[in-house]
Parts: sequence; structure tokens; C-alpha cells
Amino acid sequence: MTSTQPNDSVGFPWTARYTIASGNLLADFRANLNAKSQGRLQVCRLYEMTTDPGVRDMLSFLIARDTMHQNQWMAAIEELEQTQGAIVPSTFNQEYEKQEVSYSFMNYSEGEESSTGRWANGVTLDGQAKFEYIQSPKAMEQKPELQPGPKYIHGTPPYRYENYTRGRKNGT
Repeated sequence: MTSTQPNDSVGFPWTARYTIASGNLLADFRANLNAKSQGRLQVCRLYEMTTDPGVRDMLSFLIARDTMHQNQWMAAIEELEQTQGAIVPSTFNQEYEKQEVSYSFMNYSEGEESSTGRWANGVTLDGQAKFEYIQSPKAMEQKPELQPGPKYIHGTPPYRYENYTRGRKNGT
């Protein structure tokens, strides 16, 4: 006698290995919204790559379901933000963060186009402050002297400019 088993699309037993569970619903719901957004994007691209009517019909169903799923996650996120606030985690005491930069947009790009963005102007989305735009931010602390990680981590070897340019003319 055989019984049904919950298997994934290639027949492996379901193990919950792809379940996102950080312990914070708002963070998890945002991760789910991102996953649905990325999934819908890829399915839309597949739709554009084929002319097969049957495949397009199936893909159009998946696109429509992801539209619904994104709306579900956005509604759930909105509901949680109304009770918890927009910043995750809402339970962390803001006194412990470097508050002078909590709402500062630091422009490290050329030009000032970013100064007009919503992320650099007006009341913050959490309603706690106004965004501050900093055109040419300055370093706040001294440059750290970092040691390479232990060999057992197998990290990238330390960068040495002279090793990179050795044997090259004009550093090219």
C-alpha cells in the first residue's frame, strides 16, 4: 500500500528548506513580497520569450496569481505597519542607534539629482523625522585597520595595489 507524500516539483520530499522564518512577521512578509515580485518578473520575461499559445496561457495564469499574491503581502504589510510601525524591528530602542544619521541621505554620487528623491526630502515614512540631504558627506570616524580573516575562513587574500599593478605599464 502506498500513500501520498508532499514532494517538490522534481520529486524530492518537502522539507521546508525554503521557508523564510526570521521570527519577525513584518521582515518575513517583506521578504515574501520581494520573492513574489521577482517571481512575477521572471514569469513575465518568459511570457515575452515565447509565442506558443498554450505556454502563454499557462504563464498568464501564473502572472495573474502573482498579482494577487503581491497584493495580499502588501495588504498584510500595511496592516502590520499600522500596529508595529514601518521600521524592523520596532522593538529595538532607538536610543542605541546613531540617531544623527538615522534619517540622513548621504550622496556619494556625482551630481545632485538624488536630492529631489522622496528618500531625501520631506517627512520620513515612519513619521518620526524629516529626511536630511547631505551633498558631500564626510567620514565620521577614523579609517579602521582591518586584519585579514583567519586562514580557515578561506576569504579573499588581502588586496595589495603593488601586486595588482606589478608588470603593468601605467597601472593599466
